[in-house]
This record gives sequence, C-alpha cells and structure tokens, in this order.
Amino acid sequence: MANSFVKGIVIKQSAYGDGHRILSIFGEGTGIIKAISYGAGKSKSSNAASSQVLCYGTFSLAANGGRLMSVKGADITDSFYPISCDIKKLALVSYLGDITYEILGENNADDNILGLYLNTLYALAYRDADIKKAKAVYELRLMSMGGYMPALDKCVECGSDEVHAFDLLKGGAVCKVCGAGAVKVNKAVVDAIRYITGCDNKRMLSFEASEQMIDYLNKIAQGYVSAQLDKKFKSLDYYNTILLS
Repeated sequence: MANSFVKGIVIKQSAYGDGHRILSIFGEGTGIIKAISYGAGKSKSSNAASSQVLCYGTFSLAANGGRLMSVKGADITDSFYPISCDIKKLALVSYLGDITYEILGENNADDNILGLYLNTLYALAYRDADIKKAKAVYELRLMSMGGYMPALDKCVECGSDEVHAFDLLKGGAVCKVCGAGAVKVNKAVVDAIRYITGCDNKRMLSFEASEQMIDYLNKIAQGYVSAQLDKKFKSLDYYNTILLS
C-alpha cells in the first residue's frame, strides 16, 4: 500500500494502548490530521523522536483500515528545541496547540494558520520573543483568521462612532452607553489590536508596546478566546500557574 507524505508539525500527542502514541499533525494542505505512531512510547522505537510535540518535517503516512492513519516514518527538519528547554514557553505552546485544534478541528486545511503557528514557534525558539506578547498576538490573530475578527470601527451594539470599551462576548468595540461590564480600551489599545489582526504573519510581533500594554492585550485576547469559544482550557490554567511560579 502506497504511503502518503505530509509536511507538517506535531501539535498534540497522547498515549494509546501499550506504548503507542496518537499524534495530531498540522500539515500543509491537510489541516490537522490524526495518526497512530506505533511503539513511539518505547525508548528504543525509531518513531520515538519524531512523535514529540513540535517535531516538524515530512511524515510518511499509510491508511490503517480505520479513521486514523499510521506513521511509517518521518524526516524531521526542526524540533524547535530551545522551547523544550523553557517550561514557560513549553506550557504556552501546549495552550496554543489546544486553541488551534479547537478553531480548526480535523482535516480542515488552513496554511495561513499553519504559517502563524510556525512563525510563532520560530520567534519563541530563535528570536527570544517576549512570551506574553507572543501569546496575545497569537490569540488575536488566530481568532481573526478563524472567523472571529473583532469589529473595531464603531459600536457593535448601536453603531455609534464612539469606541469606549471592548465587549468580549459581542466581539468588538462598544460605546460608553452600551459598554457596561466591557473591558475599557483607549485608542492605543484599539490601534494595537487593529495592527495585530491586520498585518502579515512575518511582521506580527514588529510593534512597540509597554509591559502594561502587553498585559492589557493579554487580558483582552485571553478573554476573547474564552468568551467566543465558550470553553476553558486546562493548558491555559497550567500556563498561568507556571507564569506565576
């Protein structure tokens, strides 16, 4: 049976049976696909290294007689190793993988989001990007690419040109009258969100912001993900715990 080849990255993995692993591989032209890597949980397995989260390369896959493919081999070109040496970055990418999977599901090709994911990993691993900045930018860009682009030009409730706050559930700017309970924003915050959601992937971190601004963007971005997806993520709880340790 002929193998198929997918260039992609392992964004999640879980134990399966006696020493096997189920991999979620985010591939070019395929989206997120699941495949079984037999024996990958055993230290002497030839598939052990290529079954780790963040392994990026070309995977050889074969039909398995069921819903899942099986991994026959892999030619790994990068593992973003510096991330695995930093527990905070590792916790962050676990969360980023979870929200990416939640947005895309399986077998829905989106190479723009794949590019976002890979560029974020590269920035964290090799450019020592600020972890909080990378998180907020990824959340806002992922939501925008995934169909949840925030409306910022006018109040999403009444259409007023006044922008006073950001309503996480309504998905955009609100005026003072309509913004009870919403997160207050000023022009600088709105401009930052507009830049983040509208720029090219390669320039998404190329803006200056104070630590206070980054913290505020994190508050908005994290809340926006939670409100729009109506889901809590254990990986986010773990990341926040690690960040405070």
